[in-house]
Order: sequence, then C-alpha cells, then structure tokens
Amino acid sequence: MGDRQSSPVRDGPHYFNNAHSFIVQNSTFGNMAPKSVLKWLGNRVISGAEFDSSERDPPPRCHPGTRLSIVQRIRIWLQNSDRSKNLLWLHGSAGVGKSAIIQSLAELESKSNGVIATLFFSALKGRNDPNRVFTTLAYQLAVQDASYQAYVAELMSRDPRSLDKAMSEQFRKLFVEPFAQRGIGRGATPWLILLDGLDECRPPVAESQAQSPSERAQCEIIKLISTFVLEYPSVPLLWIISSRPESHLMACFSSADIRAAHWDEEVPINSDEACQDVERYLRSELEKIRQQYPYHMPTTTPWPCEEHMAVIARSALGHFVFAATVTKFIEDPDIGDPIAQLDQMLIFMDRPYMRSVEGNPLAALDALYTSILQQINPATLPLTKRLLRYCLWVNSGFLRDLRLLTVICNILNIEQNRAYSALRKLYAVLHIPHPNDAGKQRLEFLHKSFVDYLRNEDRSHNFSLSEADADADPWFWSIRVLEQAVVSHELTPDISKISLCWCPVEKSAQVQLRRRVYVTAATLLERFFFCLGDKALLDKIQSVDFSTIIGGHFILGKRNKMYSELFTRLTHPFRNTYFTSHGFTRSISLGDVDIRHIRNDRLAHYVTGTFVWPGGSLRKNPFNPDAYRQDHMFYKLIASIHTV
Repeated sequence: MGDRQSSPVRDGPHYFNNAHSFIVQNSTFGNMAPKSVLKWLGNRVISGAEFDSSERDPPPRCHPGTRLSIVQRIRIWLQNSDRSKNLLWLHGSAGVGKSAIIQSLAELESKSNGVIATLFFSALKGRNDPNRVFTTLAYQLAVQDASYQAYVAELMSRDPRSLDKAMSEQFRKLFVEPFAQRGIGRGATPWLILLDGLDECRPPVAESQAQSPSERAQCEIIKLISTFVLEYPSVPLLWIISSRPESHLMACFSSADIRAAHWDEEVPINSDEACQDVERYLRSELEKIRQQYPYHMPTTTPWPCEEHMAVIARSALGHFVFAATVTKFIEDPDIGDPIAQLDQMLIFMDRPYMRSVEGNPLAALDALYTSILQQINPATLPLTKRLLRYCLWVNSGFLRDLRLLTVICNILNIEQNRAYSALRKLYAVLHIPHPNDAGKQRLEFLHKSFVDYLRNEDRSHNFSLSEADADADPWFWSIRVLEQAVVSHELTPDISKISLCWCPVEKSAQVQLRRRVYVTAATLLERFFFCLGDKALLDKIQSVDFSTIIGGHFILGKRNKMYSELFTRLTHPFRNTYFTSHGFTRSISLGDVDIRHIRNDRLAHYVTGTFVWPGGSLRKNPFNPDAYRQDHMFYKLIASIHTV
C-alpha cells in the first residue's frame, strides 16, 4: 500500500471517557491491537490503488496551469457546507485526463489534513476486483481515524468473516452501520472518497452476452453509494466517481432513483480550454526535452519551431493522452535523439494511413483504442464496423450533415436496438446521441486520432476499416432506398414508399424522416459518382439498374451535381470507353429515338453541355439534335429518362 498507512491516527471518542456510576452486564470488550485490525482489512485490499502508492509512481496529474477551472469548481463543491448533493460523477472520453484531475484533487485535499480514501482502478494492472472496493476504502479510513478503527476492531471481533460477505453486505457493515447508525465522523470536516476509472472495475470471470458481470458490479457500486447519500444526507462523506461515459453507466446515473443523488461534471475533449491546456502541456514538456539534450539542439533557431508546434497542437486537439504519447516518443531515452524523433512524428502525422517502416510512434495510443474495441461482442462487431465505416466515409465536408443517427440507421437498415447494441462499448471514442436526440444529433468521432487508427491496418489490425466492404458501402444502401421510392414511368419519386426500420410515432415526424433519408440517399449517390472509374467498385454494382434509379429521381433539380458529375465523367474519353465496355453507357443515334414517345405532359429536361434546362412544352422548347451531337451527351441513360 501507499505511504498513508503510516499517517497519524485521529483520536476518536473514547469508551467510558469521564463516565461514572454505571453497570455493564453480559458484555464482551474486544481489545484488538491496531496491527491485527489493519492486517485483517489489509488482506482484502486492492494493492497499489491509493493515490500515493509506489506502484503508481509517477502518477498522472494535472500539469501546472491546466484544468484550473474544473478543479476549482469541484473544490468549491467540496468546501460548500450548503451543498445539496454528496456525490459527483466526473466523466469524459478515453484519454481526456480524468485520472490526472482525480490525482490532483487527492493531492490538494490531502494537504488539508482531512480524511481521504482513494481507489484508482486499472484493468491492465489488476486493480479491478469489485469485491475488494469497500474493504480497500475502509482500510484507508481505519488507518487515519481512531474511532473508525475501533469500530472495525469490534466488527472483526463480532464477525471475523464479515469481509467475505456480498458487496452490498460489506457496504452495510463498513459504511451504513458506522456512519449512519453510530455517527462516526459527525460534526467533523467531511471525509472525501475518490473512485477513479470505475469502468475498469471488472470481476475475474468471463463476460456474458447479456449485461456483463463487470457492468452489473459497476452499477451496483453506484446504486449502493447513491442510495446511501440520499437516505443519509447528513453523513459527512463526500464521494467522487470518475469514469468513461459507458452506456450502462450513463443509464445508471440517469435513472430516476439515482439522478437526484448526484451532480455530474463532464471533461470535454476539444473545448477551447482543453486545447489551450494541452498546448501549454506540450510546450512545457518539449522545453524540458530541449533542456535535457542541449548538445542536440540548434543554436540559432528555436526548437521546435512554431510551425511544428502548431502541427502537434492541432493534431492533439485537446486530447491529453495523444499529447503525452507524442512527448514520450520524442523523449525516448533509448533513441536519445529528440530532433530525429520529432521529424519522424511529423511525417507520421502528415501520413497517418501509410505503413510505417520505423515502428509506430503512437503505439501507446493504439493500445488504448484496441483495448476499447476488444470489449465489443464478436457477434455484433460486423454491425459495429458497418456503422463506423459509414461515419468514416462521410467524415468530411458537407457530408457531415448526413450523420444523424436515425438517418444512418434507416439508410443502413439497422433497427434502433441493434444500433445501440453495436455502439454500446464505444462511448469513450464516439459521441452517440441519446435516442430522444438521435434525429437531431450526429454520430461523431471524438478525436481524429481514432479515425487515423481505424484507417491504418498496421495499427488497428482486425479492427481496420481500410479495405472496401461491399455490404457496408453507403452507396450500396442508398441505392436500396432510392429503388423503393421509384414509381414506374414517373419522374417524381414517392417517398412514402421508403420503409423505415427506426420509425417515430408521429406521422409528421415519419414524413420528415423519410424526406431526410431520401435526400441523404440521393446525396450519397451523388458522392458515388465522384468514385466512378474505380474498377473494383464498378464490379460490385454490375447488377444495379442506374437508368431506372436516375430516371425515377431526375426531378431532383436542386441536386443536379449528381447528374452533371455523371455526365462530365461519361464524356471523358478514357472513362467513356471504360463505362461503355462495362455496359454502363451506350452512344445511340438520334434516329433510334422516336420523338413521339417523349413525355410532353411532364417536366422535361434538356441537356446542353452541363447545363440542365427545365422546359414545359416541346413546341416552346424545340428539340435540338445538334447540341446533343456536338457535346456527345445523348446516351441510353438519357433516353431512358425521356422516353417511355
């Protein structure tokens, strides 16, 4: 354990102090030595979990001058005697710096000579047994307070096997009985209990397909603590729990019986303050490296230069674990050349998808992402990868607006329950909207480094999304949607025919969602035409009847990019030959077209170059065969649009 077991023990209330004229009958007094009590508890603790344990040295802590506002808000809450809630949930994505905040809070509060107990979970280090959570905390409290130690001695005398009970019974004996029923610590400065990384608390058993044992244990810990603070608000115990925003933890904290017990504080990943803090950290760490290698550094120019500093800060974008990984790679003492290491890191940042012949500068970050993805149930992994691939494909420019979760699921034909099942382990790396907000909020990557990881097969291995997957291609699914809306021999699509697998209750909402799904599918198909010329892609869609789809949706006058892009590529000499050889296009003679079959009672479109000319009557806008001959724009595709 850490150094806190040598801390001075607080004097508690003495039995029989100034007492007189009393009789004790049929009672047994235990005179248990402190060492035996601490040994009894110490045999059932999570070793190395304290904030000052040598096993965690050096621990992650907030860099000087960073995370000031969030630490200040939490300390104000701790010092506020009129606080209405005694439980705080600190949450944020993977690598955002939650452990550093908890560590800094523990160090600051320990200097005030208050009683403090900490538990830093780590699945990698084996600090994750839920059956030892409350015994670990009790040990630290017993080390620091004589009255609590005396209670534990009595408990040991009364029931030596009480620590082998179920977790709920342990909590009752170690917290409810001493603090709520006997009043230990009442009237004193509140005691602080910190639990960091609750999402890594996992029993040593196999995970099940339903709610896993680790999830049940984590939720039980939250429920025990929240029930305690609600039922006994005057007990001077303050609790802080930090974790990633995993789906089961968010559901637990947002449940009706727990919501009233806590307030929560989010640690954002890309806020202005986070970005400034990370840049401050980077500058400080790189300055330390510069001083560590004075003979390597240039004497006439600063190192790193501002341009390189901006590249690193922009890549980090408020992500502390990314920044820490970068500085550790540059500082690597086994290499001993920070200038060369920085150059290699900059090359890697510029080409994150390329194969690295000199190793992976972000191996530590990749290990974090891999550990997250390994928690996904193998049965749902293909569905997870389909959703991720969609987000990767529409992760730039105007396509960002196509990532409303309800739209995505209806494009990919994924029901609501299956979608959340596939995404439930990814809250640490994705913004996943609540179902109530799924029609308004986008499915987002929290940091670009996760995108780069997924796209590089050398880094993500089995989780890589770098290779095309026909069943996951967004355009494949957009074609399915557009085919549903086609009405034979009509230019106007019928969006009411689009089936919704995630369907809102209200009729008006259904109409709006179908319209969004339709426009998204058309936009995806527009993006598809930018990819024409890729033989592997064309081979996948040989069976698609584009003449029917485009003909049925040609009325989309406001989205003419799709058609103008198609026509531009069709007229390209090399690509036109390629498309013709694959049967996608065929030049025809005007003599093959019977003008009597052109629909004059519908909105007609006449193509001249890349200009789309909407007209009404053929008599008012006479057919101009020379324009078509001149621009080589009249193909079987166009004939199918205009003729019956």
